[in-house]
Amino acid sequence: MSKPIKVMITILISLTIIGIATIVILVYGDQGSVSSEERTIDDMVENSFMTGEIRTDLADNNFLLIQFRIVTDHEDAAEFLQKGEHFQLNNVILKELTVLKEENFRSGLSEVEQQLKNHLNQIDGLQKHGKVTDIFTIDKVLQ
Repeated sequence: MSKPIKVMITILISLTIIGIATIVILVYGDQGSVSSEERTIDDMVENSFMTGEIRTDLADNNFLLIQFRIVTDHEDAAEFLQKGEHFQLNNVILKELTVLKEENFRSGLSEVEQQLKNHLNQIDGLQKHGKVTDIFTIDKVLQ
């Protein structure tokens, strides 16, 4: 074989080895580090707030008393929602809850929290400050 062919084959093999090593490092190298999705409890508390007790009737004529902790991805988003707690936030929550029935709160509370999160993230102006990442039900009474 001529010298240029040997050099070209050596370069191709070297690039292949470097590419494989890079892929292995990217795939397996980050397993020990904390994901950006995993948040500390302190961070969640700092970027969250509790709603007041919310009382409403349900679609099946039962009554509900409920309270949530709303967690956001940024402190500004929590402050924005707290400022609107008495009208924007409560309006979205009440609209969402009044169409539900008792069984939604007995067996599907996670779905209710997810629906609320989706609707809260659609509040005008919230996107500039952040987004709601989690909603936790703190207190719930059905009658």
